[in-house]
Amino acid sequence: MYNKHRPGFTKAVLKSESGIALMMVLGVIAILTFLLADFTFETKLNKIKIYNQQDKIQARLNSESGLHFAMGKLRLYQEGRNKLEKEESLKNAFPTSDLEAILTSPFMYPLPTPKAASIIQKTALAEFQKNTMFRGEVSVTITKISGFLNPNGLRLKPKPTTQSTQDQDQAAADVNPDLDDPGETGTTDAGDGAPKKNETADVIIEKKLVSTLERLMKDKSDTDEDFHSKYANVDAAYLVKELKFFVNDSSKFTDAQRPEIEAKFSQKNITPKHAPLSSIDELYLLPSWDDSIVNLIKDRMSVHEVSVISINELTMDDLKILFPTVNDVQVEQFFKHRDGDPDKQIKAQKFKNAEEFKTVVVSNLNIVSDTEYNDRINELKQAGLTIDTAGKLYKVNSRGSMNDAVYNVIAYIDLPIKPAAKKAGTAKAPVNPDEAAAPTNPDNPATGSPDKKEEKAPPVELLSPRVIEMRLE
Repeated sequence: MYNKHRPGFTKAVLKSESGIALMMVLGVIAILTFLLADFTFETKLNKIKIYNQQDKIQARLNSESGLHFAMGKLRLYQEGRNKLEKEESLKNAFPTSDLEAILTSPFMYPLPTPKAASIIQKTALAEFQKNTMFRGEVSVTITKISGFLNPNGLRLKPKPTTQSTQDQDQAAADVNPDLDDPGETGTTDAGDGAPKKNETADVIIEKKLVSTLERLMKDKSDTDEDFHSKYANVDAAYLVKELKFFVNDSSKFTDAQRPEIEAKFSQKNITPKHAPLSSIDELYLLPSWDDSIVNLIKDRMSVHEVSVISINELTMDDLKILFPTVNDVQVEQFFKHRDGDPDKQIKAQKFKNAEEFKTVVVSNLNIVSDTEYNDRINELKQAGLTIDTAGKLYKVNSRGSMNDAVYNVIAYIDLPIKPAAKKAGTAKAPVNPDEAAAPTNPDNPATGSPDKKEEKAPPVELLSPRVIEMRLE
């Protein structure tokens, strides 16, 4: 403050440096406080990042442990299946479907506490979890892949060109000259797009794909106006032909619509694979298959070799594919027998084995005769398909979590069937046809050999489970 009576005093105060150190200290403290706050914030942020990263790693470890758990269950299932296949008495007492039900039962940790659990049970569960080193959560589900809706089944197999088959084709042409392809002899049209007798596997699967796609598109169009306006004129048969062109060798696909299909791929600048699909996601590469169409059907298809048609999971369409002559009444009776009918108090009777399935189809419902059934089963075997109550291809979904971190592993695991050993020491056919025709057994001159019982098929033996596809989510 200026004082007119003491001007020297004011100047002395203004020139004084006392207290400057205190101001510097306060300034430094302010700066250090800001730096400390910044460092604290960064430290806490990095700590949170590290904890989140730890949770992600722990969630991944949990999901991988669930996958290993599933592999262990599948190995036990393999041993059990092989044991049941070798001993018929055990198989009759404990069907493979019951063993598979144990395999496909879900698992989760921490173990859920039932509402009706007693204090002793709750205490035991709490003590178990307290003494367990496992951190986080895990849930494992194992589902069977059944059916034969496989796009790789559209691959064409080369026709045999041996002299015997040529002679048979020529004989068929002589009997029925109206046939364009002598190899088609013996086929009968079942009507309504149903498979013909003795049709090849690729034709059966193509018809199955077309009918399934048509039904799904129709159902979607009935409930979604936008889908109807966009895909009402889409031809499901053409879409399947485009898929067939994609999975087959270029030289084997000779369809009349091939130029149009090739033009589609050229316009979209897509190179056809001309090989089997290794993942169902490859359907998105097809030029005419929009995402909406792929999403509509991809969950109903599998690019992996199923080879086992599970009779306890057959759908109505599957039954009609297996037996084209089945009528609606027989279909209704079949599913009432297998799945039951609560309204009519009919108890479900799941098939225990293929023999029970044959009895119902042939004897109880008269869908086909015994001969027709055996012929159909042999055709399926030639296509690499068998009928059974339990499968060999499974989808494992292992979900691991830790706090807010979630990691999901989806794996397709197959248990390959061990190839049957070839019989050694087979006798060569005699050179002289007269010797071949001459009977050697007087008791059975028609066959020239003693009567023998029909050889029983060797038991199926499953090999160790192996992962054939894995997805991380």
